[in-house]
Amino acid sequence: MKWCRIKHYYKMMIVILMISTVPVIITGALSYWQSSQAIQNYSNQEKMQNIYQIQTNVEQVLKNIDHSITYFVRTSQLQQYIHESISAETFSDYDTIKRDLNHLQTLDTGIEDIVLVSLEQGWLINNNGLMHIDQSTKESITNHYLSLADNSTWILEEYETISLPHTVQHRSSHYINLAKKLPLLASEKTGLITVFIPSSALTEIMERRVDAESFLILDEANQIISHSNSNYIGDNFTMPEQIITSIRSQAKEGQFDHIIDDIPYKVTYLHSDYNNWTYLSLVKVSDLNKRSSSIGWITFIICSILLLLSLIASILSSKKLYRPIRRIHELVSQSNEEHQQQSLVNQNEFSLIETHINQLLNKNKHLEVRMQNQVSQLKQLFIIRLLQGKVTANEIPIKLKAFNYPRVWKQLTLLSLQIDTLKNHSFDKSNSDLLLFAINNIIEDLIDSQKRLTPVVINHTQSTILINNNDDYQQYMRFINDKANYIQKEVKRIFGLSISIGISQPFKDLIEAKEAYHESIEALKYRIKVGAESVIFFDNLNRSGQLFIDYPKNIKYKLFDAIKLANRTKADHELEKLFTYINREDHHHNYYQIILTRFLYDLIELKQVLGVELEQEDNQAFLTEFFELKTLADIKDWFTQTFIYPLIEKIEARTKSEDKTLSEKIIQIIQDEFDQDISLDIIASKLHYNPNYLSNIFQKETQRSFSEYLLLYRIAKAKEWLAETNLSVKEIAAKLKYNNSQNFIRSFRRIEGLTPGKYRNELR
Repeated sequence: MKWCRIKHYYKMMIVILMISTVPVIITGALSYWQSSQAIQNYSNQEKMQNIYQIQTNVEQVLKNIDHSITYFVRTSQLQQYIHESISAETFSDYDTIKRDLNHLQTLDTGIEDIVLVSLEQGWLINNNGLMHIDQSTKESITNHYLSLADNSTWILEEYETISLPHTVQHRSSHYINLAKKLPLLASEKTGLITVFIPSSALTEIMERRVDAESFLILDEANQIISHSNSNYIGDNFTMPEQIITSIRSQAKEGQFDHIIDDIPYKVTYLHSDYNNWTYLSLVKVSDLNKRSSSIGWITFIICSILLLLSLIASILSSKKLYRPIRRIHELVSQSNEEHQQQSLVNQNEFSLIETHINQLLNKNKHLEVRMQNQVSQLKQLFIIRLLQGKVTANEIPIKLKAFNYPRVWKQLTLLSLQIDTLKNHSFDKSNSDLLLFAINNIIEDLIDSQKRLTPVVINHTQSTILINNNDDYQQYMRFINDKANYIQKEVKRIFGLSISIGISQPFKDLIEAKEAYHESIEALKYRIKVGAESVIFFDNLNRSGQLFIDYPKNIKYKLFDAIKLANRTKADHELEKLFTYINREDHHHNYYQIILTRFLYDLIELKQVLGVELEQEDNQAFLTEFFELKTLADIKDWFTQTFIYPLIEKIEARTKSEDKTLSEKIIQIIQDEFDQDISLDIIASKLHYNPNYLSNIFQKETQRSFSEYLLLYRIAKAKEWLAETNLSVKEIAAKLKYNNSQNFIRSFRRIEGLTPGKYRNELR
């Protein structure tokens, strides 16, 4: 036995040594590799971030210039002046333009000159002032600038080739020119505005000075717009054609290695969507890898120290670890001397310990017999844990054997059911869990135990895993469908309840039960579309559609108008149209929840605007009741009985009352005379009140000023006409008493965030 003890001691020491040293070697190698990769990735990200920063700095300046010039040329004054000829009467107008151009050049953008040209009238304005231009200059401008493909273009020009009279200071050999054809929105171009910026200004804007790295900006023709070395600006890109091809043919941004003059370089590039420029960074690969070598030496030293420590630790730990094994062996030997034959004492120490453990396991079988009375609860607990994903793959075979479940099947399917509603039944919500447990017991009787696992109730849902041993899958699916319908009929007969059933996709491994459970619950959520007492297969769901919320605003406005007019018949008709619209296509179930929740909050807002108090005010159970509804029919009935009819009744009562508030009278006048010239003074004269008093009352009761409410109501009418008529924007503005259509467009865009024309296009 002494030899056996020594033998296992050395075995243990060797195993510990291997366990401690092999990971160190592997970890060291992986650490060096991972560190090198991390450094390289960090460097690559740093280079890409530099490119992003340069692009951001440059394009911020260019976009500011572009937007400022665009705003300037779109002003009504400039659009008028550019069509006027030079005369004494209009000279003050041109002086105004000159001051505006000088103001644009005060921006910290490096602009040296802005040239405004009217080809129609033959004049030009730059820093030198106003001048006539001859026919040859017109032709040169037309050929050089009006022939450009785009109405607004950034181009690179040499100082000597600039075709416009200008006042640039020749601070740089090349200038970046923003050329915009005028008018911007007209098809026939009769003017031009150009902005001249020295290319050296971009080098200053880039704000990057790294000795080992070069930065470039290329235009679409591979000309250098800006370079860390300003001497290269304007030259054609002289790098190998392979680099140009890689940059132009690959993605919007990226990195790749390339050898230039036998030196490996890391090339980082980024294409700009703003002006199709390309931002480049070039850095030597050797400069990026300098830090990796030092990490390699550090890793080697650390691993050597760890290996030495592992050897020492394996010797010491083996002695310490073997000590409890020796003690256990001695105790087991003493116990076996009392109860068993002496031959067991001479066994190997691990064999002796194993024999003793087997004896203990035999004793545990008696305890298992005592637990048979708890098997049913344990089965349910196992299935619940299985559906929650808390059972491991190694645990499943043990449980199947312990609970005497079938262990061979072709396919599995999970069936989940929920009670549709307890409304109009003798049961209340507190009885829902008891009813599910009763239904659970019924299913145990309806389905043979060899065709299912234990049914359980989990999260207000009854769930059962069905077993398929039939080779004919279609026949098995018919069996599931028939069984689901049978369960529905039995529950209806016994309890008078309607239930819906969701059925998952077939699966083979029990470890997939959690996913199947979620599929069956997902299928049940589609009751909102198909209605109560449904059997819904997850396979049949439309899960690929996009969740696009197409909100029926026109129907909502008509419904709200009917509520305001207390027209119950029209309100029912518009509500029916609303739900028909919502139900017109097969959508994801979240679509119905989102669009109906939005409609609910619109109704709440309408109630607040109308100043109507309902019984559900500040009642949390009110919202809980709404979110517990399962079908569109129930939701429609809930809206009708809980919101719309009570609102109509309140409005009818208030309409019949002689105590209409002053604010309601003002609102009525606005709604009746919104298409006339009305003001608070006119209304005050009609109602025989002071205008200031009416203004205070209206502001207090509606939380809006009179002018704001009038504007919002007119905009609402404009939206209705845009949606339902072919009236032009100008005609609508005239009907709403706007002095001109531009004022109406500005008001509409301020309220709705887009112009009337765009609103009509998006609506259609």
